[in-house]
Amino acid sequence: KHIVLEGDIPSAMNPPSGCPFQTRCGWKSEVPGGLCETKVPDIQTLAGGHQIKCHLAEDILARMDAVIKIAAE
Repeated sequence: KHIVLEGDIPSAMNPPSGCPFQTRCGWKSEVPGGLCETKVPDIQTLAGGHQIKCHLAEDILARMDAVIKIAAE
């Protein structure tokens, strides 16, 4: 699926605090308390053993469409 990332590309020399992707994430407003701007997310394991680092709640993640689907071998 083709997506276009918006927002500012974070500086490699001076990365933002918190989540390194937060300057480009369209979902960070769904995370209460500005957590994306202050804390690096912990690893979450989703269905099928897929792992992500994100502060979004599981119910929000479950509503998202997959961007990349890997065919079964």
